[in-house]
Amino acid sequence: MNSSSFPPSSGPRVADLTFVRAEEGDCDALALLARGAHSHPWSAQQYRDSLGSGHRCWVLRAPEVEDERRSSLVACCVTSRLFDEIEVLDVAVAPEWQNRGVGTQLLQRVLAQCPDDIARVLLEVRASNRSARALYHKLGFSEDGRRKNYYPKSDGTREDALLMSLIL
Repeated sequence: MNSSSFPPSSGPRVADLTFVRAEEGDCDALALLARGAHSHPWSAQQYRDSLGSGHRCWVLRAPEVEDERRSSLVACCVTSRLFDEIEVLDVAVAPEWQNRGVGTQLLQRVLAQCPDDIARVLLEVRASNRSARALYHKLGFSEDGRRKNYYPKSDGTREDALLMSLIL
């Protein structure tokens, strides 16, 4: 079990999670979350740089824990705005919370935060990430294109990124 969040059977439920913006003090916990969720995770410094650049990082946080080794962050989504578009730069859900509706809840809440003048939300996803692609399709995203050999793989090869968008 990853010690960065709660096990599903003994911790809070998805309904107990709170949706808030991350702060600079969350960057170490964000990096820990990303290490559990991604093969090529962002570092704490990358999260700091992103927040320092004005990007928004939304998190789902479980109620505070008594065990100091555990983080209360169970999911995050980093977004960047450019004119009338928002790009999703990073989405991470702790492994213990995957397949429980956390990603859906997180992204629905992020989309609900979009200002009225936002016309489109963009993202890219690994072609092999079937669960993320299914989630994005369920939320109304469509596939717009492909970036060949975009993402590094752990075996040294590369895989394609699928470009997706949602018209608001």
